[in-house]
Formats: sequence, C-alpha cells, structure tokens
Amino acid sequence: MTLIHLPAPFSHVGLDSVGSTNDEARRRVRDGSAADLLVVTARRQTAGRGRRGRVWESPEGNLHASFALRIGRPLAEAAQIGFVMALALAEALDELVPGHDVRCKWPNDVLIDGRKVAGMLLESAGDGWLVLGIGVDVERRPAPSEALYAAIALVEAGYGGDTAGVLGGVCRHFGPWLERWRAEGFAPIRAAWLGRARGLGETALVRLEAETLSGVFAGLDEEGGMLLDQGEAGIRRVLAGDVFFPGL
Repeated sequence: MTLIHLPAPFSHVGLDSVGSTNDEARRRVRDGSAADLLVVTARRQTAGRGRRGRVWESPEGNLHASFALRIGRPLAEAAQIGFVMALALAEALDELVPGHDVRCKWPNDVLIDGRKVAGMLLESAGDGWLVLGIGVDVERRPAPSEALYAAIALVEAGYGGDTAGVLGGVCRHFGPWLERWRAEGFAPIRAAWLGRARGLGETALVRLEAETLSGVFAGLDEEGGMLLDQGEAGIRRVLAGDVFFPGL
C-alpha cells in the first residue's frame, strides 16, 4: 500500500491491485472507515468499469481513483458532482500539459485536443454518500478497436510526471469547486462547465438505449441534463447517452 500526500481535507489509501476502486471506496463507506473526501487509488484494477456497464481498461501507469463523498444535498442532485470533477480535471490538465485545448464533453468526459483522456463513474454508496471514480490515461490509452471515442494519453501531450502528480493537481482544483457547489448549488458550476464545453452550438448525435437522436447541443438545464435542439420537434432533454460530434 502506498500513501500520497494530498491537500486537506483529502485523505488517501493506495493499493497495488483491486477489483474496482469504486467498490473498495464503497466498502469503506459501509464499514465506517471512510472519511469525507477519502481517495482510493490502485496501480491496477482487475474489474474496472465505466458508464453503462462497460469495461474500463486499467493498465498500470494510468490513474485509477475513487472519491468517497458526503453528498450534503438531495440525491437527485448527485449527478452534478460529475460536472464539478470535470472542471477540476480540466483545470489540472491546463497546468500539467499547457498549450493544449482541454474541453469537457457531456456527460462526464474530458478531452485534450478533441480526444478523450479521462472519464468518470458516479455511484451511490447509500446513507448520503456518493462514490466518484475517475480514470485518466496517463501513460497508455486504449487501442482504437477498444475505444468508443478517439483517445489520447497525457504522455502524448508532453506530460512527464506520474499519476501522483495528476491526482494532486485534480484534488487542488476539486476541493474548491466542490465547496462552491455545496455552498452555491449548480448554477456557477453549470456556467463554468459550459465555458469549456465541447460542441456547444454544434450538431450532435446522441445514442440512447433504443434510439439515436440528432440535434444541436443547446446547453444544459438547471440539473445538468443535455438540451438538444431538434428544430421543429422542439428541445429534447437528455439525461444519459453517448454523444458524438462530427470529427470526434
């Protein structure tokens, strides 16, 4: 087990190998050993997962981390935490790989120069807790045949540090944004995220479970849902789906 010193109020548990850092963080919440903003990392995950049950490739050298959070707000607002983390990731990457175009892509990806470098998964841990897992491709990115979107690793963007440097940068930005969300709600988060949004005002395809929608990405609603302008059909609110933009 390794220990990374993170800024207060974060605490850290580092494991060599684990099935899923999200599952480990949830276990610690349930047995009472997790404090708010505990971060669980692992060098390798053997059963990592992404959104909609997808396998998350978890090779050594990439960042696999899960945050245990006391929500402190209604459970229905918990998904907004993903936008908070996206902003923190984007700001950290601005510092780690300066000179690149870092964008947030709905619902929970972060892109460098139009290619996915990070994603996240939010899961309830019960009793007012949330577990937020993030994966950042630091040294290796998935093969094109295994990726839903074009991908990039931080080393390809010139990063010469390690996963600890990425995690430290993320925490330095996540802490203040989280406190702002807790104090002021979603409005300032929404505004900042839209300022970094990939594809705002552009045509998007949104793949749902049973259909694919087309329209212009018009913004976010007050809860974080995607607003898709379908012209004469009106505005469609989308809460979950895979989003594609031309050229991405």
